[in-house]
Amino acid sequence: MARRDIVATTLFLAGLLLIATGLALWLVFPQADLRLLDAARLTSGGRVIAFTRLGGFWILAPFGLAMSCLLLIRGRAMAAIWYFTTVASGRLAVEIIKLFCLRDRPPVRGQLDLVTSWSFPSAHAANTTLTLLALALLLPRRRLALPLAILIAVAMAWSRIALGVHWPGDVMAGLGFGMLWIGIAAQWLPEERQHASSP
Repeated sequence: MARRDIVATTLFLAGLLLIATGLALWLVFPQADLRLLDAARLTSGGRVIAFTRLGGFWILAPFGLAMSCLLLIRGRAMAAIWYFTTVASGRLAVEIIKLFCLRDRPPVRGQLDLVTSWSFPSAHAANTTLTLLALALLLPRRRLALPLAILIAVAMAWSRIALGVHWPGDVMAGLGFGMLWIGIAAQWLPEERQHASSP
């Protein structure tokens, strides 16, 4: 099996597992979801609020556009198209899923940040995973970039629970969706991914 296929399959299966876990916490074990939320929730936001802003639309969207433009400038047109299409379509899918699931946020009294959209899945977790994993697959040092991307995405997911704006099941599903989407999209990763220079 080619290395690309191994990475794609691993992300796809890990994504499915996380989505299933998130759904189970929401629909089958809601008390466990609540206990996990209470255990992880902070009493004050501080730097966590500043960090979680990095996973919002107004940071990630310009970042993704900038990376797409940089890829174009570096002569990697197919990679730029793949990156933009993968991330943009994934972001759109997350918002559509939210409108179908219509899960309420945790109680407002425990929230350290103001959020009004639907809760499941976490867009911060999903979009951070989408944006960084897709970029990591295009970097020459992918073995280092992939774990780092996942680590940052997990930290972003934790921040949403810590601030009380997402249930643990939401962020697990968000992480899982991002991995699953990238696992599928990796099947069409441009062959020039082995480009010697970074984006």
